[in-house]
Amino acid sequence: LDPARYPEVNQPEGQSFKLACQQCHVLPDPQRHTATEWPAVVARMEKNMEWMNRVVGNQHPPDEPQLRVEEINAFLVKRARKG
Repeated sequence: LDPARYPEVNQPEGQSFKLACQQCHVLPDPQRHTATEWPAVVARMEKNMEWMNRVVGNQHPPDEPQLRVEEINAFLVKRARKG
C-alpha cells in the first residue's frame, strides 16, 4: 500500500485497518477489490486470524485493541475499485 496514495491510513480513520491487516501481511491496496467484494475478504481474514490464534494458543490481553471489522470494511469500501 502506498501511504502517499492513501495518507488516511495513518489517520484515526485508517488505524483499525492498519493495525489488523499488517499483523499478517503488507497492507492491501483498497483498489484490489470492489466495495461488494471487500466484506467477504475481511470476513475470510477474520477467520484466518481466529484460526491462527487457536493454533498458536494466543489469548488476547484485556487491554489489547479489539478487531473493529466495521471500521475496516468502511475504510476499504470507501476506497474500493469501482464496479
